[in-house]
Amino acid sequence: MERESLDKKLPWENRLSIFRFVQNPLKYVTDEFDCLPDRIPLRHDIGIYFPAYDDYMDYYQFDKEINPEFIKRLADMFEACVNQGNINAKIEFYNLLKKFPIINYHRNFIDEISKRRIVVTPQIKELGRWMVMEAPDREVVKMGIIILGISHDVDSIPLLKSIAKHGEFTYYVGSALYELTPQWDLMLIDIIEPLYYWGRVMAVTLLLDYSLREEVRKWCVRYGFRHNYSPDYNIEDCMKQGDILKDMRKEKWDEPLLRAVQVYVVFLLENARYSYKNGGEVIRLYLKYTIGKRRGYVQFHIIRQLCEFLKITEKDKTFVENLNMSEEDYSDIWIDVYKEIKKPWFQKLLGENRTYRTYPYTTQERLDNVVRNLGF
Repeated sequence: MERESLDKKLPWENRLSIFRFVQNPLKYVTDEFDCLPDRIPLRHDIGIYFPAYDDYMDYYQFDKEINPEFIKRLADMFEACVNQGNINAKIEFYNLLKKFPIINYHRNFIDEISKRRIVVTPQIKELGRWMVMEAPDREVVKMGIIILGISHDVDSIPLLKSIAKHGEFTYYVGSALYELTPQWDLMLIDIIEPLYYWGRVMAVTLLLDYSLREEVRKWCVRYGFRHNYSPDYNIEDCMKQGDILKDMRKEKWDEPLLRAVQVYVVFLLENARYSYKNGGEVIRLYLKYTIGKRRGYVQFHIIRQLCEFLKITEKDKTFVENLNMSEEDYSDIWIDVYKEIKKPWFQKLLGENRTYRTYPYTTQERLDNVVRNLGF
């Protein structure tokens, strides 16, 4: 169709594509950290743009109401676009995607397409690739990724891995890879290992929910909660769904597992006001493995936390119940902790002058830094 015959302006015309920006962000420097060139207003504004933060917040909102007429209209435009080559349908399809976050409805759209039994054609794959490579609006790019997945376009995997290096799109690429290859989970780990924050968190959710691979389970327990603003956002999911006790009950632990358990024990003690099914056993097994073997700032911090915990629980057993501690666990923990605090290494750290400075930190600052960076 000739450009002059269009009754609507092309919404992507003369605008920088998201894909081109992601491939060379230094060429298109913006004044915000990792900001994408479409510069849409943040739905959950925390003062700075973090890739995938808006989608993460929407993902956990359980009161989403999706208008079925919107989904039907979207599917109508999709069909008209790919089956008839209708440019006006393509424009409307594009504009509908652009306006609404697809995290809230992409599964509804996929279900509608499945019900209509739309045959996968080269035109569908071509549309998906065009949306990923040429669209200047992030929601359109995300739907393009989804379309490549449901159309089983295996040849698009390199393209998907390329766009996934920006955290805004990692979750959608993981969903697409699930449809494209049995190795999707291993590919996704390779993609997210260098990533930080919310795109990584959402990708780990996919791994926990859908991967059946033992090595993926182990990776999630040891590394799934790292590289985030705080481990608190998904460490409980990693440890519970990843079944950390399966590894902790073994005689020998690897160093990444030990460090992960330390992060989890700190988390449990700092959040004992909430309920955790196996918290008591996790803490008991940690002490059983480390007493007499581990010393230093992290162990000192955990033992000191446990001292405070035990003092509180002498009068109020609420925290004991929240961590689901058996009487045996509680007794063993009490004995181990009060033996450990009398040992020379603990007393030495306890007696150190917290303001003593060994450049560039004081002793207290060193302790705080070690604990703060433990889960990062």
